[in-house]
Amino acid sequence: MNKTIITVIVLVIIGLYWLIDHTAPLPLNHEQFGLYLHNIHGIIGVAFLVAAGLVWWKWKEK
Repeated sequence: MNKTIITVIVLVIIGLYWLIDHTAPLPLNHEQFGLYLHNIHGIIGVAFLVAAGLVWWKWKEK
């Protein structure tokens, strides 16, 4: 499998994980990092999804 596809998949999974309201039972939850404002981890999730889109878009240009 191409490294770019793996990178896009990983970024999408991380982005979706940050968008979900993950709490204490899940690893790397937002409360563990002191992010008690739920909008912040939503913004981080969107940033990962945008990064995945940009990587995919650049890969498709080649």
